[in-house]
Amino acid sequence: MGQYSQLSVHRWMLQDQIRNEAYRKALAALVKPGDVVLDLGAGTGILSMFAAAAGAKKVYAVERTETAQLARRIIEANGYADRIEVLQSDVENITLPEKVDVLVSEWMGGFGVDENILAPLVMTRDRHLKPGGTMIPGRVTAYLAPAEIPTFDESIGMWRSKPHGVDLGIIARLTTQETFHTQQHLEVADLVATPQVMWSHDPYTCSLAEADSSFQTKQTFTATRAGMISGFVSWFTAEMGDGNVLTNAVGAPNTHWGRTLFPVDRPIEVAAGMPVHVELHCDPSTAGTCEFYWAVQVADRPLEEHDSRRARHDRLSRV
Repeated sequence: MGQYSQLSVHRWMLQDQIRNEAYRKALAALVKPGDVVLDLGAGTGILSMFAAAAGAKKVYAVERTETAQLARRIIEANGYADRIEVLQSDVENITLPEKVDVLVSEWMGGFGVDENILAPLVMTRDRHLKPGGTMIPGRVTAYLAPAEIPTFDESIGMWRSKPHGVDLGIIARLTTQETFHTQQHLEVADLVATPQVMWSHDPYTCSLAEADSSFQTKQTFTATRAGMISGFVSWFTAEMGDGNVLTNAVGAPNTHWGRTLFPVDRPIEVAAGMPVHVELHCDPSTAGTCEFYWAVQVADRPLEEHDSRRARHDRLSRV
């Protein structure tokens, strides 16, 4: 059932006060007494309980994994079992007796769309949200920027250093074909160029075709300083609907998301003013997952390509 069936993942999210408070405040501001709420991907049910505390008369907490059983226990322990109904099912398979006033979901991955939940969110909107209903969050925008992360460079360099006299260079080559959710705190000074928008989605108007497509961007950055490019970091901003924004941006307080890192093979030295070209694809895959392709060209250097599907294939074959 994937990572969201593991308690360790939910402990991690429940300890993220920035995430939780952003949702609690938004629900308190936007849920009206007597509203019906649907919580998509409810997990342990914390957003459902926030909605009930805000005055919802009924909350449908939809959770596809066995974490739904834990949610029922937590909801009962907090006195909300009379108003929150936990449905353990894929959202595509549920039938509700009524339309809902509010659709809430913590659907974002490290840069929004990378957990492949936008399409289920749009389907849920079309099937279950009343005309004029409220969605939390609203618009979610993804950003990308080249970054210098010496500790990551050192970790990759270790695999190329023949530790204990053993050639582990294959590990380095495979590792740089993977994405990373880096929890290292990054400041704006760690970026080598000004961030740029990759894409932006308004859940009120996003079509199912758009939500279920390959998300692609081509960017040309201009290095703002001399330095080394370790890779490209990405993040999101989510408009919560109450005037506040939830973000895991570089320079913002740390959240459980960290930042998503798309590494390069080896650190690339750049001078101020040097052009940096990037193409990135995020392709919906199985439930809750995406595959990634990114290509990098700095000035007149050869094009460098990375592919998460290829990395998985190469682990099972010769590199």
